[in-house]
Amino acid sequence: MKDHQEAPVEPGVDDPVCVTQRIGATALVWINDPKRRNPLSMALRPALIQAMAEAQADPDVRAVVLAGAGGCFSAGGDISTMKGITAASGRARLQDVHRLVKIVQGGTKPVIAAVEGYAVGAGLSIAAMCDMVVASSEAKFSLPFGKLGLMPDLGVFHTLPARIGMGRTKLLAMTGRTIDAQTAADWGLVEEICAPGEAVEKALAMAEEVARCAPLSVATSKQTLARGPMSLDDMLSAEADTQALLFCTEDVKEGVAAFLEKRRPAFKGA
Repeated sequence: MKDHQEAPVEPGVDDPVCVTQRIGATALVWINDPKRRNPLSMALRPALIQAMAEAQADPDVRAVVLAGAGGCFSAGGDISTMKGITAASGRARLQDVHRLVKIVQGGTKPVIAAVEGYAVGAGLSIAAMCDMVVASSEAKFSLPFGKLGLMPDLGVFHTLPARIGMGRTKLLAMTGRTIDAQTAADWGLVEEICAPGEAVEKALAMAEEVARCAPLSVATSKQTLARGPMSLDDMLSAEADTQALLFCTEDVKEGVAAFLEKRRPAFKGA
């Protein structure tokens, strides 16, 4: 992870395939293979998994922004590596990258996707597994797995229906249709649309908003929502259990004191 810096700097062509920068309390993770539109290559997979795991484990990181270099989020899987795959190697290939899904979905720090250009195939799957998505007005989204004879993967049949509903997920999965940023926002895949070239900046601003909230509040909100649909009784029970613990934290004492004293709270995550 590079040292703290005030502004994001897009990595160069000679930099590694995955680069992490620290912008304040945010880990900015770049997918850096722009000449090939940032595919989920065999080289990228372990590097991205490691970068996301390190960001989640860093106590000084409050949020993570994931972006693609060169004006493209990710064009999906590396098709050049898909020849001669057997059932056994295909299963192992997928189970290995499933670690990324579990880290992003199961971590305590929100992950914000900053989408410029294409989020296609596995690129859309990666965006959908993130907690929030900021997209350029020129961004495009699609799941063209069917045109290769495959089905969408990386947990997208879990993450995408929760965002856009079952019917629209089926539409994208079974037609390979491409949708624009406005449609993605209307459907619930994208939280904010920005001007082209500003997705990282807007995502970092969103991450800064996250960083101003108490870390344990953010973490428990993310983890509770990650449990998926629950009955009302189960949700109320989970809410009561978690809130009871939060009431006893130093951050709640600080938050209440700061509110009464009309100042910004200094949360410590304890």
